[in-house]
Amino acid sequence: MALKGHSGIRSSAALLQDELHVPKRKSLRLDTFPRGMDNARIDVRLDPALSGAIDGLVKSSLVRRLRELGLLDSNNPLTEDPEAVDRFREAFIPLSLSVAQQARQSSRREVYQLFVLAVLKQIYLTVDRSIREYRDGFDVTPLLGALTSTESLSRHEKLWRLGRHQAMLRYEISREVVELVHSLELVGRRQRKSILALSWPVAEDMLFNPLLQLGRLDEEVTFMDVYPFLLLKPEIFRRFETVVLDVLCRWLPDCPVRRLNNAGDSDFNELQVRRDEGEFPGYAQVESYLRAVMSDTEYQRGETNWLDDPGNLSWLLGGDGDRGIPGFWDKSRWREFQANLLQELEKAFDRAGLLDMIFASALLPELYRDLGRKGALRLLFEFLTGGRSRKELLPILQQFKDISNLELYMDRMEAAHKRLRQADNAQRREWLIQVMEGYASLRRDLKLSWEMYRAMDLIRLPSRPDELELSRANRLLQEFFLGTQEQKNEVIGHVILKADLRGSTELTASMIREGLNPASYFSQNLFDPINSLLEKYGAEKVFVEGDAVILMLLEYASPPSQVVARACGLAYDIIDQVLSRNAESRHLGLPELELGIGISYVAEAPCYLFDAGRKITISPAINRADRLSSCSHRNLEVFGRTTVQGVEVIQYLETANEVSGGVNYCRYNVNGIELDAAAFEHLNGEIVLRRVKAKSLGKSDDDRYYVGRFPDSAGKTRWQVLRQSFIKGWDGKKLQPLKDNGRSFYELVTDPEILSRTREKLSGR
Repeated sequence: MALKGHSGIRSSAALLQDELHVPKRKSLRLDTFPRGMDNARIDVRLDPALSGAIDGLVKSSLVRRLRELGLLDSNNPLTEDPEAVDRFREAFIPLSLSVAQQARQSSRREVYQLFVLAVLKQIYLTVDRSIREYRDGFDVTPLLGALTSTESLSRHEKLWRLGRHQAMLRYEISREVVELVHSLELVGRRQRKSILALSWPVAEDMLFNPLLQLGRLDEEVTFMDVYPFLLLKPEIFRRFETVVLDVLCRWLPDCPVRRLNNAGDSDFNELQVRRDEGEFPGYAQVESYLRAVMSDTEYQRGETNWLDDPGNLSWLLGGDGDRGIPGFWDKSRWREFQANLLQELEKAFDRAGLLDMIFASALLPELYRDLGRKGALRLLFEFLTGGRSRKELLPILQQFKDISNLELYMDRMEAAHKRLRQADNAQRREWLIQVMEGYASLRRDLKLSWEMYRAMDLIRLPSRPDELELSRANRLLQEFFLGTQEQKNEVIGHVILKADLRGSTELTASMIREGLNPASYFSQNLFDPINSLLEKYGAEKVFVEGDAVILMLLEYASPPSQVVARACGLAYDIIDQVLSRNAESRHLGLPELELGIGISYVAEAPCYLFDAGRKITISPAINRADRLSSCSHRNLEVFGRTTVQGVEVIQYLETANEVSGGVNYCRYNVNGIELDAAAFEHLNGEIVLRRVKAKSLGKSDDDRYYVGRFPDSAGKTRWQVLRQSFIKGWDGKKLQPLKDNGRSFYELVTDPEILSRTREKLSGR
């Protein structure tokens, strides 16, 4: 070889290796998105206009190819759509730019990555679904009795033909639609770069990978149209790569590839592979192929090397790769090196028993086209490599009904075999370079398709309305719509308000004994008054049962919604409505209602479940509000206090004779409203709370009082009085504030006397 014996072989190799391009892989950052309702994948919804355009584009392409195959007659209603391409272009271009702007505003390029990956997944799923639906249309078993023998034969012929060409249909339709996306992305790459400072957020050769368009890796005809046929089997790929690396690594000592060692080979069958095909059968096949031919550290960790750019190998061997002539060699010396390298490769492949398969793979696509794409590729390949004779093939090929002239078919096969045997050195080198370039392309595409399959497998495209509503309600749905589409304001917090009714069971029983209707009583005195307040305060029902009502108010990012202040106003009005109805009930001799209200705030949106179409709210605030609204003792006289309207929290001290064994706290809430600490703190940020002296309200200095106001939906100013009180300790004899432990509770005051004094004080001021 030209470099043998050269004193500068190491320096020349280093210079040569400097000319080899190592592509940089742009990582996919889908881990930044929350998992959807299945807790495994990202829920994505594309603009219906784009989804519809994809569907129309795929079906139009399918119809055209079905007619070319003679699978559609004039009576079939399926027709091509001449405007399908324009509709897709009109839907995709503005949406892609809108998503790019969205990604820039959020400083998250992965937003655009997710969008374009979802588009490609939608395309491939639509292609597979459309072909499957057409094939299912041939299921005419119930109608066979009504068909004539001619019609039945025609249907059987079409079904056979569809099965034979189904893989090619999938490849050609996918390639056509994806190439349209590619062309639009090429046109828009400059504008995209001006927005994102990056032309391709997802690597171009990753997005438009031929292996994704093939779908299945084991379809011989479609595989041969893209890659050398001999590499269809991974065991041949490994033998091929071993030869390539043995030769090249002598001239490029820094070998870029980690080879599978013998230990790895013996453990291969124990490797865990995908147990299901998922939405793409090609995913499992590509993963299985890679495990058989490549170190997992290379493809799973995204390691790159100069073999990931097929142009490098083409340039080294003198192929079509346009890389120029390196400056450290003159032209003649460079050509001499390439000739000797090819010669050594040819000899090495011959020793490995691969050379005939290489040349046969180079000639096979041309031969198959010349034969009208009829017959079995595997038989043709075996004939070209000398594995089968004409005599052996003749009885087998007679069974292929699509071969009309078998003698002419065999003559063309023999002519191709003769051409292989008589090829000169220039032709053999051309074939060798062609297959080497195909090997490099397949090697790169296997790694990139695995990344793409893995990324698309992380995306879920729900379509049912209930799925979309559930995912959207839980803030898990990533939606890509044009900017003109009205987007819902982001929910950043929520308040749960629970109104707990006391003694409903006893009350119902006593009313029934008196011949009264409990249902109408509760409706008129509790549920109807609450319903009338929901719209006023922007609240919604979460849960309703006989003795409790749970309401929720949502806090939005914009504009400020004073969600806790509104909840307090709603609680005031509920208490006021119930007390006024109680006055009427006393006048009529009817039993009265007693409530306890708890208000809890969480600084995030609630979660939801759906049960038979009914939305169920999930929130930690529900349990807290339930605890705040409860009343474990309705009689404060046990603690030496007069029973009053409002809230108290009492802790039993170790010396106390507990009224109820095992209870550490007693919560008293009679027609009162208690807030948790989070709600109080948030309210303090929503409105100005001014502290007032307890004595001015006729109360002791043990408690702190705050006063604030907010405008309700009608613009009326609403005053709110809050009491912060330390939890009191009961030692069995007396109550005393427990200031040392710093634990306190917050009450929205409903005491008419305090409210009246507050109004007078503020009015006077």
